[in-house]
Order: sequence, then structure tokens, then C-alpha cells
Amino acid sequence: MCANMKEFQTVSEKIFELEQKKAKKKKEVDALEKEIKQLKSETSSYMKKRQKNILTVAGLEVLFTAFTRPTFDKDAFIISEGEAVYNKYLRDIPIERVTVRLAKTQV
Repeated sequence: MCANMKEFQTVSEKIFELEQKKAKKKKEVDALEKEIKQLKSETSSYMKKRQKNILTVAGLEVLFTAFTRPTFDKDAFIISEGEAVYNKYLRDIPIERVTVRLAKTQV
């Protein structure tokens, strides 16, 4: 607990500085995530075009997996309507996952 106004001011300034730093870092992280997503999209296109699931390049193993995941609009579904209506609102969303990891060295 702050004993006087000077301590309170110091604490308040520190909080403000830390929040500003956090906001700046968040912007940097968001920019990095956007760039990663774009690069993974390019990688995904390359892998699909060549019909490959695994490629090894420069000591890195690139894995590509395409699948669908069912999602459901729960707001549009009323439980008493039954399974037919449930299946009507169930949608398969195509997902492409790209993973880059160090290649396993063979001895």
C-alpha cells in the first residue's frame, strides 16, 4: 500500500509504462503471427501443388496436413428440434496445417 502521494504517483507511472510496453509487444506479436500465417499459406500452396505431405529442406522437415473439422452454429440449433436439424447446421470447415520442425538426423 502506498504511504504517500509520491509513492502512489511512482506506482501509477510504472503501471502505465508496463501497459504501454505490453501493448507494443502485443502489436509485434500480432504482426509476427500475421507474417507466419501468410508464409504457411504459401507453403501450403506449394505442398498441395506438388501433392506432398512431407518435404525435407536445409535440415528442416515441413509437414502438410489437410483435413476438415466439423463446426456447429450452436446459436441456430434448438435442442428439441432433433438430429436432422443438428446435422443441417453442422458444417465441415477445411483446415490446412503446416508444421516446420528440425529434420530427424539419420546415423
